[in-house]
Amino acid sequence: MNYFLKRWFWIVFIFSFLLSSCSGVNFTEWRFPYMYPVQQGNYITKQQIALLKVGMAKDQVASQVGTPITSFMFESSSWQYVYQQYKNDTLDNSYIVNINFDAGDKLYSVESAGEVFLK
Repeated sequence: MNYFLKRWFWIVFIFSFLLSSCSGVNFTEWRFPYMYPVQQGNYITKQQIALLKVGMAKDQVASQVGTPITSFMFESSSWQYVYQQYKNDTLDNSYIVNINFDAGDKLYSVESAGEVFLK
């Protein structure tokens, strides 16, 4: 009888330990298998956009913010920088930055849609 009680005690102890170890998991954001956050596009900060000045040449703009992933086929005077960040298959953050040049390939305007990163 003593052997049965010891065995039962250890089964209950192990089961309660395993059950309590699962209490810290937030199942609303947890996925199996683990999905790594995916970042796609050009990562641009507000500091980089602040360095852009009207009248800069295309190569100067490219040295500040990099070359765009997408450029318009029939209109080379516009560059578009797109960024998307996914977490657990849902879009977490995104922005689009349009840089427009005039006929002489000088920076004309900078437009953004979405929240550009601070750092």
